[in-house]
Amino acid sequence: MCTISAYKNQRAALLRQLATLAVATSSLWPTAEAKDPDDVLPQCEALQVAVSLPQVAGATLYGELCVRADRIPSAVQLLVHGATYNSYYSDWPYRPSFYSYVRQMTGAGYATFNIERLGYGRSTHPDSTLVTLQNGTEALHQVVEKLRSGEIGGHAFSRVIWVGHSLGTLYGWLEASVSKDVDAFVLTGLLHTVKPSWLALAFQSAYSANLDPKFATSGFDAGYLTFKPGTRGPLFYWAPGAQPDVIALDERLKDSVSGTEFGAAVPLFNSPPAQTAPSRAIRVPTLLVLGEHDRVVCDEDGLVCTQYNVAQQETPYYSQEARLHVLIAPNTGHDLQLHETAPVTGGEILDWLSKELGAEGSASE
Repeated sequence: MCTISAYKNQRAALLRQLATLAVATSSLWPTAEAKDPDDVLPQCEALQVAVSLPQVAGATLYGELCVRADRIPSAVQLLVHGATYNSYYSDWPYRPSFYSYVRQMTGAGYATFNIERLGYGRSTHPDSTLVTLQNGTEALHQVVEKLRSGEIGGHAFSRVIWVGHSLGTLYGWLEASVSKDVDAFVLTGLLHTVKPSWLALAFQSAYSANLDPKFATSGFDAGYLTFKPGTRGPLFYWAPGAQPDVIALDERLKDSVSGTEFGAAVPLFNSPPAQTAPSRAIRVPTLLVLGEHDRVVCDEDGLVCTQYNVAQQETPYYSQEARLHVLIAPNTGHDLQLHETAPVTGGEILDWLSKELGAEGSASE
């Protein structure tokens, strides 16, 4: 198991410079009198959640549990990031009032638990060969169970909503295949077919993380990969809909990915047979959100990403009980949360959650 102290210190220093959200120093669960919602920022608690995994002794996943300061929600959104990202994707430190999904959702009354998956960020980094889809799924499943039981933050949530991005969407498929303990899925940035040209670009752009200046002192083994400097824009963004400063910051905040994990994931999003796809196990309301110009799947040798085209392709991969609904964010690339349409997309997600879960979805207890 490698050391990640240098990486953590570097990231912490950068986030301090950007003046991110304050972490509450008092008890997370509020007792204060309610305030005007526009004046309320979330209270957040940083946690290390113990998980039991084969061959990974003492594993923990880092996560930040956030709630509005004036209420105790009954529902929590579990935010699951993609490859070479971590929790910063959903709680963007630059202009957080605009880009932070955490702020938008907690402002609407939900709790969020913004996780860093096994092998990412401040979570345990075992040998890269142990960062498998099986271990990753089991770790996240234990997090869901602990959110329901009250072992995370001291409050038992009656509803858990899975919000996955990219590889976090794939983990949502896998979670549904092993358990039925999620009440709704919001799946973003991934279909069951990706563009051959994007896969080729991704493999050309990847190299061992220990060759990258950011991770040179991380102690990662050679099986941890990252993308070469200057490649995140072409991989993840639709330039007309994103700010150059955001893309530049993404380059500075980037994380790594286990080659073992990513290699095992490719067959699951490279046109697998629909009837055996793990996503068929989803039996609860499911929202699929995609950028109109997501370079992973859209344009060129991919789909023309309209709501109709995406629904036609993806519906066979989901059960009727999922009641799959497709949302296309215009003028947006792969990283929906890091484009200028982010607040509007978040509002559409909130509207869908309200329709599917009702007012009780985010109600206070």
